[in-house]
Amino acid sequence: MSALPNYLSMLRIVLVLPIAWLLWKHQVMGAFWLMLVAGFSDALDGFLARRYGWQTELGTLLDPLADKFLVAAMYLVFTLQDLIPLWLIGLILTRDILILLGAGVYRGVFGDLTVNPSLLSKTNTAVQIIVVLMLMVSQMPIGELGPGLLAFLQVYAFPLLAALCIASGSHYLFVWGRHSWRRLRGEKPRKIRDSMERSES
Repeated sequence: MSALPNYLSMLRIVLVLPIAWLLWKHQVMGAFWLMLVAGFSDALDGFLARRYGWQTELGTLLDPLADKFLVAAMYLVFTLQDLIPLWLIGLILTRDILILLGAGVYRGVFGDLTVNPSLLSKTNTAVQIIVVLMLMVSQMPIGELGPGLLAFLQVYAFPLLAALCIASGSHYLFVWGRHSWRRLRGEKPRKIRDSMERSES
């Protein structure tokens, strides 16, 4: 039973392709229902891991990867359908690549890495999910709401997401850079999680 949260994360990864395929075929309602299943599984695996102490090293990797794969696939489909501008998807992918490279370099140099998502990063992820859900709604046959919602996203939501993307990515790189400099100077190692919490207070 302790592996159940990991299986739920794997389920979200499995759902990535059918959700992306349904969106590509403009079967938005089908994709929407599968998104609800993915969202429920995400909430459930987090609850089980915290409630029963079923956290594992594999789980800490699978859970964020599942979310990233799902959101990235949906953004890619919407970009190919000209609903999301290329500059925005480029910014999102650049942020994620830089964070992965930063984490990889840090782990390669120092051999350990303990990171909890920062408040900015959680906000960025939440806005990404809200934007993609609003895009799905804008493609449903719901009269005049669709074009108006899409216009709202273009004017307000896309710039907000871009700002959060830059801010959260810069914050990660700043914290890792500061922490790396301290360790290179021989200071006592501190968890990056603690540094992020202090920088947000």
